[in-house]
Amino acid sequence: MSELRAALTELVATEGVNASAVVTHDGIMVEYLNKHAAGSELALSALIAMMMRTAEKCAKILGAGDMEELVAKADGGLILVEKFKEFIFLIATDRGFDFSTIEEKRAKVRAILRSIT
Repeated sequence: MSELRAALTELVATEGVNASAVVTHDGIMVEYLNKHAAGSELALSALIAMMMRTAEKCAKILGAGDMEELVAKADGGLILVEKFKEFIFLIATDRGFDFSTIEEKRAKVRAILRSIT
């Protein structure tokens, strides 16, 4: 098991965290775990990349600077999408989840991504 997969497995094992993925800015899936549903990784990776590019363009047009994170709320949960170097890091959680409770696990994934680049 790769170091990145192990870190994502630990993250998704957290109560309230349902899925996590790392995608390139071009939409290529690097790693993906989902504890509830098997989905089309190809479609998901392309959508994650497109979502981040769209948010980055909006931030620039609005003069808000460089995009760092995007949080999407759905009636069934939250999605946090974070730009990190050449990667996009996604976490899907239950609604009302406090992302600060997993900061150490997020930092671990970022450290692994830092070592890849």
